[in-house]
Parts: sequence; structure tokens; C-alpha cells
Amino acid sequence: MPRSALVVAASALAAAAILLVAFPAARRNGEAGLPSLGPVDASPAWAGFTPAFEPLEGPIRIGLQPGHWKIEELPDELARLRTSTGAAWGRLRELDLNLAVVRALAARLEKRGYAVDIVPATVPPGYRADLFISVHADRSDLPLRSGWKLAPPWRASPWSVALAGALTGAFASSGLPHDAFGVTDNMRGYFGFSWRRYEHALSPYTPAVLVELGFLGNAADRERLRDRPDFYAGILEKGIDAYLETYDRGIRSAYVPTNPPRLVAGPSGARLRSSPDRVSAILDELVPGQPVTVLSRRGVWYEAWFPEARMSAWLPASELAGAPGPAPDWTFVIRMNERAAASVDGASIKVPAPPRVRP
Repeated sequence: MPRSALVVAASALAAAAILLVAFPAARRNGEAGLPSLGPVDASPAWAGFTPAFEPLEGPIRIGLQPGHWKIEELPDELARLRTSTGAAWGRLRELDLNLAVVRALAARLEKRGYAVDIVPATVPPGYRADLFISVHADRSDLPLRSGWKLAPPWRASPWSVALAGALTGAFASSGLPHDAFGVTDNMRGYFGFSWRRYEHALSPYTPAVLVELGFLGNAADRERLRDRPDFYAGILEKGIDAYLETYDRGIRSAYVPTNPPRLVAGPSGARLRSSPDRVSAILDELVPGQPVTVLSRRGVWYEAWFPEARMSAWLPASELAGAPGPAPDWTFVIRMNERAAASVDGASIKVPAPPRVRP
């Protein structure tokens, strides 16, 4: 069998294995739908909490990061990532695609009066903006995988979750395929988001999302990414517009990263659903007492992350119970506020963008 055929066959088997093993209930209920959009509640643990920072002033500030741009200039604390130059397909580099989309989007936004920062891989310590989007394209060795995906950080603030929801709606209406189960731990734990681990990271109070636009290994995705950067810029702009329709700098508690409760599946177990309503697809079921890693809350529903299946899903509060053990450590709140108070508040870091490289 030719090598190309073996690659295709292997990719097909891998994709089938993920669906059959990780999502047994999905086979019974059909493909999972997109999360429904709507307001997202802050964790109840934050009721009455006022973060120790001053809201940004002036025009809306938007940080756009072309993934892997100037990665070789990362500081010593991130030196191990200096060789992470991104995906490639022959002479076509992910970096060039990311730059083209970001430059097109920045031009659109600047014409409308927004303050736009094009941020390199080295994020200024404590960088603050009204929103931040890190733009990437996915790997080149899976020709049968296609489509976009996106994720906010771990412990995402309500504004980060709202930004992710708005961008999800824009991509869902674009007609592009959705890599529905492709979000990874590394997307949520992206080093630029990891203010608890690194100095060169966003302020915890910057709403943020990482977007993967498509796969370089997929012919349709690759050609679209190469030839139509403005198409992707338009989708991102639509999502930004939807986010800004409800965004309010005065709602300060919505900037605060969530400190979710420790929960487990209740005495009768719990069902994982694709969106926060009882008519959505059932993805799988949890056994009583199985731990639940909460990401966010929407009304009486919790969004949770399941690393074994590399997926997030929704569970109703009525099917969950509190986990035994010590209460969460609240002292990180103080550290978070100290870090935010010392952050750089909206200072422009724009540098001249290099010319686009056409492969």
C-alpha cells in the first residue's frame, strides 16, 4: 500500500477510535451540537468580590497574537518553547497564515477606531486589554481532520467565557467544519494565559481565547487558509462585535477568573450533555462519585472538562454533589490581585508587522 494511503487509513482509524472509546453515548444520540449562547454566571464563590484593579480607559483595546510569531525571542523562563515554530506543509508555514489573518483583522478593527496591539509570542508581563485572541492553525499530519476550534483559559472569567461564546457563534454561522472534540489541555493551558506560572503572560483580568482556524494537513482547510485570510478575519470580527455588544467595563467582577467548587457525580451518576439543556445530545455518563473538573457555570448548569476524552461537557447541578476533602485555597486571590495591580494597563506594544510571505 502506498505511504499516502497508509497515512489516510491511520488517520481514519484514529478518528474512529476517539469517537468509539471516548464518546459511546454520542453514537446513540448523534453528533454533539454547539453550546447555546447566553449570559454566563460567575462562580457563586465570588459573590460580592471586587477585584483590585482599575478598568481600562479610552478606546476599546484589542490584543491580537499571531501564533508562534517571534517565538525564538521568548524569555529564559520559556526557553524550552523557542523551537516551537508551528506547523508546516512544505513551504507553507502556520506562522505566515496566522500573520496574514491577524494583519487583515487588525486593519479592519483599526478603521473602526479600536486600539489594536499585535502581540508577539512574548506577552508583556501582566498585559491588559478588553479582549485578547491568539490565532493559530493546526497540525499537518492528519489529512482527514478539518475545521476550527477555540477555547478560553483554565479558570476562565465570565468575560473570557462570553468571548469564547461569541466567537463560537460567529464560526458556527460561517459554514466551516467544526473540530468539535479537538480542544486540548494545551489550548486552555496556553503559556500566554498562564499568569500563575509565568511572568510573561496576560493579566488574569484580560478576557482571552485561543483559536485554531483549521488544519494544514487538510487540503480544503489549507487552501482556504492560504488564499482567504480576510475571510477568517471577517469571522473573527463578527465574533468580536457580538462580544462587545454586551461587554461592559463597569462589571468588574466579570473579569475575575473563576474559582469553581469541587464536585463529583451524585448518587445516581450524571449525564454529560453537549450543551446546557436537557434536550441536547448525551455524550457519556459518569458513575456516582466520579470527580468533575468545573470550567464555568451557566445558571443551573456546570461546564466541566474531561481530559481522558479531551472534551468539555455540561452537567445539571441536580446531578452533582460536593466533593469530600479540604476547601479550596483562597490565598491565591490575594496573589492574583497583587499581580494585577502591578500589571501594564493597556500600554501599546505594537511593532511593525513583516510583509506577508506567500508560499
